[in-house]
Amino acid sequence: MQAIEFEATTFQHTIRVPDDIPDGVALRVLLLVDDSKTKNDNDTSHWKNLLGSMPDVGSDEDFARPLDYGREISWDS
Repeated sequence: MQAIEFEATTFQHTIRVPDDIPDGVALRVLLLVDDSKTKNDNDTSHWKNLLGSMPDVGSDEDFARPLDYGREISWDS
């Protein structure tokens, strides 16, 4: 196995591979993404930011679900 390193940018979701790699060679590609360009702390579409922006109102009892084991079934028919 041989490792090469090159830098590329994406264009229409494709990355150009260097021409010196012959056709038919199996490749394993490792992508390193700069998170600062892909994530924004003010991005409200991320679920953690949405949960963090929820107001802190009510107590835990207000949002508690009642314990429910379903309906009673009579086994003696």
